[in-house]
Amino acid sequence: MQLYAHRGYSAKHPENTLRAFEAALPYVDGIELDVQRTKDGRLVVIHDETVDRTTDGSGYVKDMTLRQLRALRSEGERIPTLEEVFALVAAHDVTVNVELKTDRFDYSGIEQLAWLATEEFGLADRVVFSSFNSDTLVRLRDVAPEARIAVLTGEGHPDLVGFVERIKAEAVHAQPAFAGTADAVKLSENGIVTRLYTINDPNELPDTTEVDAIMTDEVERLAVIR
Repeated sequence: MQLYAHRGYSAKHPENTLRAFEAALPYVDGIELDVQRTKDGRLVVIHDETVDRTTDGSGYVKDMTLRQLRALRSEGERIPTLEEVFALVAAHDVTVNVELKTDRFDYSGIEQLAWLATEEFGLADRVVFSSFNSDTLVRLRDVAPEARIAVLTGEGHPDLVGFVERIKAEAVHAQPAFAGTADAVKLSENGIVTRLYTINDPNELPDTTEVDAIMTDEVERLAVIR
């Protein structure tokens, strides 16, 4: 079973920062990160639509330029761009799960911007895109027929198996309760990978063969699964 660092080594370092990603690299097979778009069209790595929870600033990411965001700090760390994270991990043998955070704001052009950055760093075979927004994944497939895509589901999807087939996704990212369900079994039979989020206790690992990877904040604690 593979291990992904959820927002980097976020149990010990400020989430979605270069420090958190670098600290996770010795322990994991992949890292997971979240992408929002700035006012001036740059892609930055931050989970929330606002900077309030994770930085010393306040306001929406979409209303700030990259320069304004650069002035903010999260325990001394800056909000990185997607390109900066790609530069950090390029020399390491890890997969990068890029979640496009369009479930609240449908950032125009985010799919193309993310794909261009992926190509720029030669990471097309190592980046897996995901999103809660089905329309985003459909657009991404149109923009990049060769992109690796995972369907991200929270409380469920009305036609998960059908949608995975429609957009030619390689994986489903789901909560632990998904393990062992009829959809999980069917997708596994179809060769679709299942990655679960977010598990921080080894005792909560699912006892099933349908799960291929888990995402965790506690990368050292969960490293035993590799």
